[in-house]
Amino acid sequence: MNKFLPLLLLFFSFTLLQAQEENFRIQDAIVTAGDLNSNSYSKDSTANAFYIYEEGFTRFREGNTLKLITDYTAKVKILNTEGYEHADIKIRLSKNSQTKEKLNKLQAATYYMENGSIKQEILEASKIYTEENPDYDLVKFTFPALRPGAVIVYSYELESPFFYKFQTWWFQEDIPKIYSKFVSEIPGNFNYNIKKVGTQQFTKHDAELVKNCFFKDATNPGSCVNTVYLMEHIPAFVEENYLTSRYNFITRIEYELMEVTALDGRVTKYTKTWKDVDKEIRTDGDLGRQLKKTSAVKNVLPEDIQNMPNNLEKAQKIYAFVKDNYKWNGDYKIFGDMSIKDVLKEQSGNVSGINGLLHNIYQEQGYKVWPVLNSTRANGLPTKLYPVLSEFNYLTVQLEVEGEKYFLDATEKYLDFGNLPYRCLNSYARLLDFKDESSWVDIEPDNFSVIAVRDSIIVNSDGTSTGISQHSFSGYHAIIAREKLDDLSNAEIFNTLTTPNPHTRSKNVKYLLKNYTAEALDLNFDLNNESQKINDLIYVNPFSFAFFGENPFQLKERHYPIDFGYKDAYSYSIHLEIPEGHEVIELPEQKLLRLPENGGTLNFVVQQLDENIVNIHCRVTFPKAVYAAGYYPYLKEFFNEMIDIQKQSLIVIRQKS
Repeated sequence: MNKFLPLLLLFFSFTLLQAQEENFRIQDAIVTAGDLNSNSYSKDSTANAFYIYEEGFTRFREGNTLKLITDYTAKVKILNTEGYEHADIKIRLSKNSQTKEKLNKLQAATYYMENGSIKQEILEASKIYTEENPDYDLVKFTFPALRPGAVIVYSYELESPFFYKFQTWWFQEDIPKIYSKFVSEIPGNFNYNIKKVGTQQFTKHDAELVKNCFFKDATNPGSCVNTVYLMEHIPAFVEENYLTSRYNFITRIEYELMEVTALDGRVTKYTKTWKDVDKEIRTDGDLGRQLKKTSAVKNVLPEDIQNMPNNLEKAQKIYAFVKDNYKWNGDYKIFGDMSIKDVLKEQSGNVSGINGLLHNIYQEQGYKVWPVLNSTRANGLPTKLYPVLSEFNYLTVQLEVEGEKYFLDATEKYLDFGNLPYRCLNSYARLLDFKDESSWVDIEPDNFSVIAVRDSIIVNSDGTSTGISQHSFSGYHAIIAREKLDDLSNAEIFNTLTTPNPHTRSKNVKYLLKNYTAEALDLNFDLNNESQKINDLIYVNPFSFAFFGENPFQLKERHYPIDFGYKDAYSYSIHLEIPEGHEVIELPEQKLLRLPENGGTLNFVVQQLDENIVNIHCRVTFPKAVYAAGYYPYLKEFFNEMIDIQKQSLIVIRQKS
């Protein structure tokens, strides 16, 4: 066989893929045979649909009132039936009690090949629907005549009276894009803070001055800055484990109106400082004033707690009292719906009500205490550039006692003093100080959360094994386990709170300290494991349980951080007794792995103490709560090794001759 033939085949395969991609018309929305005949996207074989072309242009339009106009056009390739969901379009139109956004010039059509010819199916106006909501409307439609290989094209003009809400442009979505271009044209007297979010890079980023573009309230026209943002070959944003909010990382351009300068030199500011916001919150009837109402809680505490000195023990008892007697209704509201009196009366309330009550009791008792504005993990990180109160959706408390500061939240039954719910472990928050200025505070638990397993196993001559397995959960592992226990029968605990290996069987389960949140939660299992004997050899996997059933990291690459929320540690100790008259002929290989820059360790040690006793120790530590995206390949391989150790390690035993 010609030795160059494989190289030629590889070259032609690569050339064919390039040719297919070059057949797409990416410069506009015109649909070509090349767009329709291609049935794959070479840069992402998993894609069910992708954007061939997308473009937007936002500028100001003068008239009786100033308006923002956005022209939008998209051309999307549907590869298979799973891609049909991307032919269901929803366009959001903001509104308030005075005015609203309008959608003009909507056009949509499906293109497909039939008998070698390009066919077009135009969306009928009667198939366009509007769903009305209090703060916005949704214009919805589904493209007609869908089939695998089709191309859908739509365009519209969005007319907005909210000129302070300049169009956000989303370069990245759930499906890939070959070409995405956004153009903004902004008058020189409008000062916007423009922020790029995400890791994808521009193919083109140009700005130029356009004269005579803006006439609002002026005889002489003003100039504008025309800016072009272009990206090509944008991958789909794929969510994976240990992601806070996709909103923190998905690539886009955002605008925040800072100020507008009038012709006479007057400046109108739209973005406030934290000093301005602190003053507003201080006098706000729903938050600031409610957090000063200590008279309502004067006689709430039992007398025995009130009479204690203001030390840590009393602080813990106050926390337990609020947590045990007032229930969170699941509502996250901070502003506009807070009443301490209602919480006291109903013995329930939203998060600001419950934690506001906790704050006020501490304040009334003479403790140093501050309210804290949080954004939950799912809600995204609030910007630090300027205050945007709508980016906060949660209220917690910071307490200072005996020289130490504690973050507190009284909404969760099994949350212990000094810990916030997992949903609040989101890097940082804003501490409000009604005497001084507010400030940013870091949110990261100091202590490790630990799962520790201790097994004592006796191997029988038939390959079966019996023993006891003790599991101890501390920190956030204990909180999560206690919450799950409420809904589990004893039979369900084994497979829900642990990850048993295939040979592992349990006869009985006991748990200790279920309700005492200050201590670790302990689970004990009686084991009666299946035989692992093949012919004359006993193959013992000493691990009855695994820390992880599968690797949580499956992507080829990841461009956003790995956020565990807390420092993590796992330990497993096994005391293994082999049957009389048998000997160990093979032990697993010991391993020591380290992540770069002291990012974590895996230590696997196997020791045969005498003829009948083998001790195994495996310890894994993650000393960081958050790992940069650059750690991803190392973490992925680290987890592979950890899982392999716990599933594939074998001790081989045979009967003595």
